Amino acid sequence: MAFFQPLGSTKEQVQELLYDTPSRNSYVGIKGLKNSDVLTATTIVAGDIARFPIIKKDLDGNIMQDEKLNYLMNVRSTKQTTAHAWKFAMAVNTILCGNSYSRILRDPVTNEALEYEFYPPSSVDIVSNDNYETYHYMIYPPNGSKQIRCEPEDMIHWKFFSHDTIYGRSPLLSLDDEINLQDSGIATLLKFFRDGFSSGILKMKGAQLSGDARKKARIEFEKSREGSTGGSPIILDSTMDYTPLEVDTNVLGLINSNNYSTAQIAKCMRVPAHKLAVTNPNQSVKQLNDDYILNDLPYYFNAITSEHQMKIFNDDDRHKFTLEFDTRSVTGMNPEEALKLYNGGVITGDQALMYMGKSPTHDADMQRRKFSLNYVWADKAEEYQATSNTKQKAGEKDEGNGDSSADDDNGIARVGE
Repeated sequence: MAFFQPLGSTKEQVQELLYDTPSRNSYVGIKGLKNSDVLTATTIVAGDIARFPIIKKDLDGNIMQDEKLNYLMNVRSTKQTTAHAWKFAMAVNTILCGNSYSRILRDPVTNEALEYEFYPPSSVDIVSNDNYETYHYMIYPPNGSKQIRCEPEDMIHWKFFSHDTIYGRSPLLSLDDEINLQDSGIATLLKFFRDGFSSGILKMKGAQLSGDARKKARIEFEKSREGSTGGSPIILDSTMDYTPLEVDTNVLGLINSNNYSTAQIAKCMRVPAHKLAVTNPNQSVKQLNDDYILNDLPYYFNAITSEHQMKIFNDDDRHKFTLEFDTRSVTGMNPEEALKLYNGGVITGDQALMYMGKSPTHDADMQRRKFSLNYVWADKAEEYQATSNTKQKAGEKDEGNGDSSADDDNGIARVGE
């Protein structure tokens, strides 16, 4: 099938494009986890999504305490599982399949989100007209119960990469060649250690064999080798002379040390290569980790938080608040940096605590900014300097003339009187 097809042509084409179907020799879906690098990268990303809490902020960046939201997003998200397990499962399905779904169960009175109901991607179908102007979700529960129609506003749909805003696309669709190359190298190593590359030259002494006779001799020889492993003896009679082909061990070393596929998997999954045992001599581990959290994880974080803002906030809250992943436990300022900003009057005491990953005190003095009298506004510098010089000259003049009334009161006669 051609890769690019009209989006609404047939259901089969969409399923073939997005998921792991028999017509595509890809690694999308659960079988992608058979590759250790894919498993490691998926675990790293999903683990980071699950371990960082989601917090609510106003437009000024202040953290807003919301007990119900915190319970839903960071404590217990579904009826049976914790928020960590739910976010981890959602992230894994989004990476492997391109999409993950959870139905929102709401309070019938307030319409607030109470909990989520997770469904595997294979149990959800998107139904729409040909132009995808309007659409809804059809849920087919795995237990065979009644089908459920769900409107978009009641469905949490994670997708990290989408070219049409409707369907997500798995990054594993772009890694077929790399994973195949890696699997082929591993298979070559397994074959070598299993049977030692038994290819060789078999000579039949004193015989002139036809093509059919040579073919029969090869089949008989291979049959005698069935079930043997590397190092097993080869039994020959006096009419045979077998010479094994020599294999350059450097080729095996090249296969074993080839990190190309691993590096491509790390790049596609936006994971630091050193986490997949590929060294990077140009940067330290701390630099790589900081770059990963600040520049790579937001690719996943923003897709998640924007989806939840649209589905669990009402229209008024969407204009006032945002959702963010709280990474301060890893990226928070050290005390020296926070104290420097606080003493410089850039931030308040409570803001310094927040930047360090601590809870604010809400003390009145901790809401104030410090100010140093050693500094002046740049546009007032000349005026301040002129005023200071005038006051200094006036003080020197008074000191030189003295104060006559004061001298008279103290009974001190001036010189020359």
